[in-house]
Amino acid sequence: MNDKKIRTSKEFSQEINRLGKITSIIALIAMFMVPIGTAYWYGVGLSFTKALAAGSSLIAIFLPMAVVENLSFYPIFGSGAMYLSSITGNITNMKMPVTVAGQKIAGVSPGSEKGDVIAIICVGISSLVTIVVLAAGVFLIGSWLVPILNHPVLKPGFDHITPALFGAITVPQLLNNKKIAIAPLIFTAALFLFLGPAAYSQYQSYILISAMVISFAVAYFLDKNKQS
Repeated sequence: MNDKKIRTSKEFSQEINRLGKITSIIALIAMFMVPIGTAYWYGVGLSFTKALAAGSSLIAIFLPMAVVENLSFYPIFGSGAMYLSSITGNITNMKMPVTVAGQKIAGVSPGSEKGDVIAIICVGISSLVTIVVLAAGVFLIGSWLVPILNHPVLKPGFDHITPALFGAITVPQLLNNKKIAIAPLIFTAALFLFLGPAAYSQYQSYILISAMVISFAVAYFLDKNKQS
């Protein structure tokens, strides 16, 4: 039974990675075809060196952030949901909260086989919901929804939706792992007070890496002390 379970789990993982690589390549080709097709249609010459020079500042900012996000999200998403969320996007303010809530409701642990399956379902459903919402926003309610979202009374609330979601997700995690959470929490709070909001946002990807290393180190030493 155990051998069969291990074999099935391995086959599932291999199939997920195979499909993930194929769909990622297809998605990348489709994404690149938009600017290439537009340039071809309007007769605009493409220069790789100019495009690289124009995007170098963005690459310097977002490449470390992308690496850090993938490393930090993977333990919760697993491989299948990670592939899917990377293609569909909107990870931070939709896919992650939905996945954490779904795993909690289902009573499964992140990183487990059941947790990975629930993550795939959550990300898939939230992707479909995103498509429906975007389609409705563009074709049906876009003309009158924008003034509502930008209303001076309501705009501050909509601007703080993402922090509110992450606050609701973070606090239970901190309470469930108090010993591990204390060190990175003090570290990040001290840096925020020292650097200020603007500088903190600029270096947040590097701060996140440092906080992850501190969390791993604390968890390692706590586990060592528990075993001794």
